[in-house]
Amino acid sequence: MILIRRAGISLLIGLAWFSTMVGGCSNSGDADRAIRSALSKQLDRGVRLFRRATIDIDDIQPVARKFYQDRKFQPAWVTSRGPTDDARQLIQAIEDAPREGLDPKAYGWDSIQAGMKDVEAGLIGPAADARRLAALDLRLTRTFLGLAAHLALGQVNPRQIPADWHVDRPKLDLAGTLNEALQRHRVRDALLEDLPPKDERYGRLRDVLGRYREIAKNGGWPSVPPGASLRKGQRSERVKALQARLAASGDLGSASSAAFDAATEAAVRRFQLRHGLEPTGVAGDGELKAMNVPVERRINQIELNMERWRWRPAPIEGRYVVVNIPDFSLQVIEDERPVLAMKVVVGKQFTKTPLFSDEITYLVLNPFWNITQSIAANEMLPMAQKEDDYFERNAIRVFDGPGPDAKELDPRDVRWGSMSPEEFKYSLRQEPGPGNPLGRIKFMCPNQFDVYLHDTSAEHLFNAQERDFSHGCIRVEKPLELAEYLLNGKPDGDHEQLLAAIAASRDSSIKLPKSIPVHIVYWTAWVDDQGQAQFRDDVYEVDRVLDRALGRAGNTAWIEVEPRHTVWPQTPFKS
Repeated sequence: MILIRRAGISLLIGLAWFSTMVGGCSNSGDADRAIRSALSKQLDRGVRLFRRATIDIDDIQPVARKFYQDRKFQPAWVTSRGPTDDARQLIQAIEDAPREGLDPKAYGWDSIQAGMKDVEAGLIGPAADARRLAALDLRLTRTFLGLAAHLALGQVNPRQIPADWHVDRPKLDLAGTLNEALQRHRVRDALLEDLPPKDERYGRLRDVLGRYREIAKNGGWPSVPPGASLRKGQRSERVKALQARLAASGDLGSASSAAFDAATEAAVRRFQLRHGLEPTGVAGDGELKAMNVPVERRINQIELNMERWRWRPAPIEGRYVVVNIPDFSLQVIEDERPVLAMKVVVGKQFTKTPLFSDEITYLVLNPFWNITQSIAANEMLPMAQKEDDYFERNAIRVFDGPGPDAKELDPRDVRWGSMSPEEFKYSLRQEPGPGNPLGRIKFMCPNQFDVYLHDTSAEHLFNAQERDFSHGCIRVEKPLELAEYLLNGKPDGDHEQLLAAIAASRDSSIKLPKSIPVHIVYWTAWVDDQGQAQFRDDVYEVDRVLDRALGRAGNTAWIEVEPRHTVWPQTPFKS
């Protein structure tokens, strides 16, 4: 009887399970329609009134709406029984986002997991409410779109921050990316493998970010107490602290004694080279200041530079010239390796060199300097008011206005003394010669900023560690070497012939046999081709501005849509 009763109970349980499954199948169409209806209503609520116009709450919403309209509001991430495997892949992608310098908390990782658990029906439990399922589906869609935009385009629109960034932005079909990821059931890989920048240098930064996070996880690196410079031959507790600091960042193999030995000196030089300091092997104030920057700040610096890499439309490849503002350096790159390197002088804080990409197409030998109106009125005029013969002594010619038809004037006939900068209406041009700030060669990359590379008569400026002295143009340390490289294949590219051409020329142009791309970039953290992490000071405060923008934006995604709206919601991933 017991066996029969047990069998009967088992049979009843089996029938109940079968009845539930049959009923579930018969009601699945109704449940699906209920979710689709709830999705349509929730998407309609994602708008707000602004000056009597109905606009989307943010730039994600129109993309999400189109995505659902195209699929007739069929849910993407849930069924009536709960989340799909694709939804779980999205959770994994959010969990792995820190490797790209992104914070999972910004995408509601914990609350999304809780929401998924909340609607999980299991085998015999009742199906979740259609509104909750729709809300979760919409939230997962918005999260995918936001994370995809951040990985491929960046978290911040550089046009909306004062970073003077003038590089074409990447373009991405976010809805198409989401559709393909769902159709192929490769949500995580579509996000983390396909969308981040493909440039090798971005990958190196990602690797070093992981290493520095490990250092932070293990307690960071120790600080070195302030005091007199530390050098070879000394022995003290401060030397021991120095060795421990160098060992923590991998510059020193091990810290075994309190003696400043040859290995410690070599480690200090290695650290100096990685931080743009003179490789003297002596740890002075500048070195200690750089060493005592916490590892968390270096991690933040790496993440900010990864963000700027995401602003670029494509990898920087092939043969090109790159000028890195914070490093005050120029490199010519071929096949991902530098073939020529030199120091540069860049714009001052108030006349910053803009960040852009263009092409060097021709050179000018012994150029005139057509002095800009602001320099003429604000800098040249005061000099002429102090020195009567200032213009003559400096071979500066005065014209009554701009353009080829302007009439040349005798500077002695102009009353400079009573003139204000606002009244200055003249054009100035300095003749070629040893005193001309442009030197002997000008490298032309025609652009909207009228910025170019050039030689200089003030060669002593290259001895400074921080070289932001110009009005925006870029002065190069080795103009002859750069010109010879660019003219390779032309008769004038030979060293002796180039010198002869310079001696005989006056504001004459030479077209390059092949134009070469030039990229003006702003990297305060990068990894060189020897695998060494490099850090530089934030000379234009671009890192500081970007860091504030990321915090202010609350990690919102921005997407360019038509018509274009620029809305910064505080909680972009909440349904």
